[in-house]
Amino acid sequence: MASLTVVLGGLFVIPVSLIHAGPSDQGTPPVVQQKAPSFWDQQYMLGDWGGERTRLADKGVTFDINDIGDFQANVAGSEVHHATYFGRFRASTDIDFNKLANFNGEFFATAIWQYGPNLSGKYLQTNTLTSSIAGEDSVRIDQLWYQQGFADNMFKVKLGQIAAVNEFGATDFFDILFNDELGYAPNTLFTARQPFSPAGKPGIILWGDLSDVTPGLYTKAGAFTAYHNAYYPDIHGFNYGSDFNYGAVGSFEIGYEEQKTNYAGTYKLGINANDLAIYTNPATGQNYDGDFTAYALAQKTVYHPVGADGKLELKKGLDLLMEFVDAPGDRNSLQDEITLGSRYTGLIPGRDEDKVAFGFIYSKNGYASSTAYQALNGHGLSGEATVELDYQYNPTPWLSIQPDTQVIIDPGGDTTRSTIVVLGLRTIVRF
Repeated sequence: MASLTVVLGGLFVIPVSLIHAGPSDQGTPPVVQQKAPSFWDQQYMLGDWGGERTRLADKGVTFDINDIGDFQANVAGSEVHHATYFGRFRASTDIDFNKLANFNGEFFATAIWQYGPNLSGKYLQTNTLTSSIAGEDSVRIDQLWYQQGFADNMFKVKLGQIAAVNEFGATDFFDILFNDELGYAPNTLFTARQPFSPAGKPGIILWGDLSDVTPGLYTKAGAFTAYHNAYYPDIHGFNYGSDFNYGAVGSFEIGYEEQKTNYAGTYKLGINANDLAIYTNPATGQNYDGDFTAYALAQKTVYHPVGADGKLELKKGLDLLMEFVDAPGDRNSLQDEITLGSRYTGLIPGRDEDKVAFGFIYSKNGYASSTAYQALNGHGLSGEATVELDYQYNPTPWLSIQPDTQVIIDPGGDTTRSTIVVLGLRTIVRF
C-alpha cells in the first residue's frame, strides 16, 4: 500500500499559482450559500470537500476517484466451478487550461491499483474476457499526457503516456456491460500490440477537424511504443527506457460525430499496424513480419421517450452499438469479431438513472490456429458466441450495483465444450 500512496499522491500535486490563475475575484457578487445535499444525494461519497471540489472544477481542475469491483462465478459448463473477485481502484485528475489559464491545453493523469484474480483469464480459456477491468495485480501509472490545441482547435497534438486502444477502437459508449469486448474493446484489436488501459505507453496522437468538408468529420493518427508483456518489466508504468525496446505500432482513424441532434451518433473506421517480427503461423511454423487490425464501429441513440409535458426526455432512451474487427487469420488466434449491444436508460418508471443492457459477441478463431488445434485434438476451432444481460441499479449518484449474466457458447471456439454460464455482480463507488 505504500507504493499505492506514492503513485496516487503524485497525481494531485497541483501548483497553487495555477489554481488561483485567472481573473480577480474582487468586485464579484457575494455567493449565496445553498444547503448541501444529503449523504445519499451528493455526487460523490466523500462529498464536495466543503465546496472546494466545485471551486476547483470551475477553474478547470477536476478529479475522478472510483473503485470498481467484479464478483464473478462460472455456475455451469465446467466440471470445476470458481468464484473470483477482481477490483480496480483508479484516481485521475484533469486540468483544462482553457478555464485555468486561458490557453488551449489539457493535462491528464491517472493511476490504478488492481487486485484479485480474473475469472476468465485464469480459469475459463475463452476467446473473450468476462470482465472489462480484467488485468494483472498491480499498482501503476496508466496515462500521463498533455494535449495542445492549435488554430482554434482545428488541430490537436496529444503527447505522453497514452492508452492507445482508448483512442482507436474502444467501445467506451457501453461501459455498463461487463464483458471486455463490449465494456472496453474487442480482443482482436490487441493483436497489433497497441498500448491499452491500464498499461499506457509513450506515444503521440495528431487530431484534425475536417468540419470544413463535413460538420462532425475528423481524422487522427498515432504512433506508440509496442510491448512484449504490457506489465513487465515496466511494472509501475515509469520504466520508459524499456518501453522503447519492442518496436512501434501505428494507428489511423477517420470518424464522424453527428452534430446538433438529440439522437447522438458516432461512426469510425480505423486500422492499427506494426512491422514486428514476432508472428508465426501455428500450423506451418512460417514467420511473419508485421500484423494489423482493421475496425468499423457505429454507436447511435435511436429513441427518447416523450414526457408528460410533451417534450423528449433526453436523459432516457435507447442506444445501439455495432463493431466489426478483422485481422489476418494466418498469425492471430482470432481473425474476425463482431459485437452488438443495446442499452436503455430509465426503462423502469421512477428509476430514471438505471440502465439495462444486452450484448452479443461472436469471435471467429484464426484459420491457422484451427488447423494446428485439429492436428493435436482431432477437430478444429470455429468461433465463440457470448450473450450478456446486465442491469445497473443506481441507489445514489455515487454508487452503482450491477447484476450480470453471461452465456458463452462453444468456449474458445471448441464445439465439443459445454456452454459456460457466468453470473456476476459489479459495484462502482465514486469517491
